Amino acid sequence: MDKERKLICVFAGASTPQDNAIIDNARALGSAIGREGYDLIYGGGLNGVMGACAIAADAAGANVNVVNIDRYAHEVQLMNATVKVVADELERFRHLALLSGADAMFALPGGPGTMREVLMGLESIVYDDNEAPLVLVKTPPYLDGVKSYFDHAVAVGLIKESKRNAMREWSPQQTLHSVLDASFN
Repeated sequence: MDKERKLICVFAGASTPQDNAIIDNARALGSAIGREGYDLIYGGGLNGVMGACAIAADAAGANVNVVNIDRYAHEVQLMNATVKVVADELERFRHLALLSGADAMFALPGGPGTMREVLMGLESIVYDDNEAPLVLVKTPPYLDGVKSYFDHAVAVGLIKESKRNAMREWSPQQTLHSVLDASFN
């Protein structure tokens, strides 16, 4: 990984949703990652939401890094991707969000595995002092409940006020820099 470039971890599903807005936002995020000079690390594969994001990031010039689990090691990856294979889902999360040195974690809509990664990302920010923000890609209504929970938990003192800026939202009309620059200063 080229640490001269900032590294963005993406949590997303491997399924192809019926709602085209999800795939459109995944492609927009991937394109923005490459266009704005970031690199991508994600869970691997070319299918579904995460595949759409990775293919777009690669096409836009991002270095793509995959952390895959052993049982999916046979799956086809992007030709230029750097691939690391680990034993299980927990180890994959640790490599994706923590050990990789990711500068930010982005979440797109997905199934239960994606939701688990989002909650583990939130937990790493709140309890492990992970300074990488968790950025929800705005695709209403899919992640609205996560943001609502977080805002309410901060408001009532379940999450420290000092963590308020740890969760953010991004839409394709914004640059990534507009959401992340405060993190990098």
